[in-house]
Amino acid sequence: MIEFPQSAAFMRRISLAALKQWGIPPRICSRVKTLVWAYKLSPATFHLAATDAVKEVEVMDLTIRDTCKDVRGLAEVVSALDQRVPSPILFRVFDEGGAFRELAFNLKTSGGALQGDSPVFRLVHYDQDLQLPSGVTTLESFLVHLAASMAGMNVRPGERLTDFRVRHYRLAALYDECLKLEKQLKKVTNIGERFELHKRFQQVEREVSECR
Repeated sequence: MIEFPQSAAFMRRISLAALKQWGIPPRICSRVKTLVWAYKLSPATFHLAATDAVKEVEVMDLTIRDTCKDVRGLAEVVSALDQRVPSPILFRVFDEGGAFRELAFNLKTSGGALQGDSPVFRLVHYDQDLQLPSGVTTLESFLVHLAASMAGMNVRPGERLTDFRVRHYRLAALYDECLKLEKQLKKVTNIGERFELHKRFQQVEREVSECR
């Protein structure tokens, strides 16, 4: 499980009653067993510089009930909590038995509104200690590195969080187009049409490689 320095420890338990006071819908609260605000990562506690986009990163330990096993259910919990806290939140997700399940977070900047289509990045079965590459010098680059690892994308030196988000959306759109082209190629029998579809498919594959 990913670990953080003791200097960043916050360890405040947030009750379900407090979640209701935050305006979290009952159907979302029912999926949460416990929530602990475990760490506050800042230049003073985590030795990474702040940027205008990311001034602080929160780490919360979220224990979800066994009834919330689907990806969409977890994404709704993460997004609902994220909308109540101005800083980006990294969730360490546990099951009811206390076993570590995954990391999850939304791509948002400090004080930034959470977009309705903001992806929830998930890293399943992450059991390594935190390793920060030499190029990670800011809290923002830490989040970009983590998101890239979760999404199977390459890390680009100096890439900002907003730029990474645009690249991620672009890559998702290219993947969708690849799937559609593959389905079309299976149906189309006309040689000329197949040639054009195949040419476009190869072009999209090159764009995927460049975007990653």
